[in-house]
Amino acid sequence: MKHKIIFLIFSILLITSCSSQEPPLKSNSPFGVSSTDDIGREVAFDHPPQRIVSLDPSITEILFALGLNNEVVGVTDYCDYPQQAKSKLKVGGYIDPNIEAIALLEPDLVVTTLKTNTPRLIEQLEDFGIKVFVLDPKKIEDIFENISSLAKLTYREKEATELLGDLKERLRGVRKKVAGISRPGVFLEMGKDPLISVGRGSFAHDLIEIAGGRNVVAQSSSSYRRYTLEEILLADPEVIIICSMTPDDPCLAQKEWWKKWANMSAVRNGRIYVVEANLLTRPGPRMVDGLTEIAKAIHPEIFPGRER
Repeated sequence: MKHKIIFLIFSILLITSCSSQEPPLKSNSPFGVSSTDDIGREVAFDHPPQRIVSLDPSITEILFALGLNNEVVGVTDYCDYPQQAKSKLKVGGYIDPNIEAIALLEPDLVVTTLKTNTPRLIEQLEDFGIKVFVLDPKKIEDIFENISSLAKLTYREKEATELLGDLKERLRGVRKKVAGISRPGVFLEMGKDPLISVGRGSFAHDLIEIAGGRNVVAQSSSSYRRYTLEEILLADPEVIIICSMTPDDPCLAQKEWWKKWANMSAVRNGRIYVVEANLLTRPGPRMVDGLTEIAKAIHPEIFPGRER
């Protein structure tokens, strides 16, 4: 009897001791992770985030490319790629998201980009106990870093390794093919009325340079700027690339408008092309697709298969 009482006391003490310890990590998370975002904030998890809200179309594309289709529970009104993103619950625009709508989704992670309201946004979301991760890419290599940091935070490093391997190889391939060759002058039309193009500090400008072209308005200190028709005629680009705001839009009317200026080199040689704007302005995995399309337009002799 005495031995039974001692055994019972020992069992109770053992159970009490175990219950006072920290709960174990989830079975699918053998260790915790942390990642530093683009404004220097460290965000940590001891388990894979299960409910993620994206506040930018480029972020949505990254999350889906990492296989986080089921984990993404909310996106902005402008997140339209891939197709599955259109069925996710909408939380407003990326400049002015609906904080209450986000909170109602009970996310454990919100990913956003650096906008004018980001500090206030972070404060509001953290008041709800929601972790926020901020991205602010400046060049195409930064996109790779963003993919890597998000993959670490969401336990998708294996998927990121495969994705980044492909993207980096394609980028190296374009750079290698255009190394040392002549650089035709390029005018990239982001808008017609008024005429808007890109300067230094924009992704599209960098893509022109990487693809072996010379941006004819590169002297501008603004990432995006209005231009007069006279300025473009004087620059005499050898290639004109029209950015289509709608996927698969051939922009036939705009092509015809340019053809009125028959003395321009690009018009005279029939070198007017159309590229989807989202491939050049959204800093996500598809920006390498945009690079390839620009390279085909600038150097069709090296990158065949591009229709005008």
